[in-house]
Amino acid sequence: MADFQTSLDEHFPGSLPAKAYLDAVGELLIPRGFTAGRTLPLLSICRDELTHDLHPLVEGRWGLAFTLAGLGAIPALGRTGWDAGLSHIPGGNGERGRLLVFGFPHIGIEEDGSIGVTIRSGQSHPTSTCGALTAVLRAIQSDEVPTSVDVDDYEASKLTQRLADLEPRPTTLVELTIAALDAMEADLWAAIDDFRVWEQADVAMCCGVQINAHGERDWIWPRDTWVAGENGTRERLAL
Repeated sequence: MADFQTSLDEHFPGSLPAKAYLDAVGELLIPRGFTAGRTLPLLSICRDELTHDLHPLVEGRWGLAFTLAGLGAIPALGRTGWDAGLSHIPGGNGERGRLLVFGFPHIGIEEDGSIGVTIRSGQSHPTSTCGALTAVLRAIQSDEVPTSVDVDDYEASKLTQRLADLEPRPTTLVELTIAALDAMEADLWAAIDDFRVWEQADVAMCCGVQINAHGERDWIWPRDTWVAGENGTRERLAL
């Protein structure tokens, strides 16, 4: 019979409890100068309340974090938002700052191993996690992708358009979540490179999938960890 750990190991092998993951990130990056007071953390996570336990875990190590994303964890702040956030990087007067970017779309796994649902606090029945990506998957499967961005449903329509042309077309929520991770990471690096952030600050980017377990316990599937120095060349690190 399936259970949480079986589903976790099958779909996201190597996942760590969120605190253990951030401990490992700290051990890797703090010796490279990504220390509190010298580092601006950015968080690209979904709006869902289940994701927000990451904020105190990150901020307890690196200070207050700037939020990048809306539904589905895809960056949604636009050029003005990026410009505002990047202006907060510590440093100046010849001293390089540090920018630490975390990006995680999320997915629920319940105690019985069910994928894509969570029994939330105060509720007696499971609901979709991530609800936004579940809606995108339904739209893709039914060929109901919006042809333009809906100003009254901006984030959902833009997210659906961003993920609708994927090849091969995702057939499961796990596949779509990983596709959202690919898209999010590409968009994050595109903004970092567009603003040439690495000319003024070392950049670290840590991306994966946040797994919401029963009882508001979080795990992280740690797929990618990168750093870029003053020439913008990316170096992939083993966590």
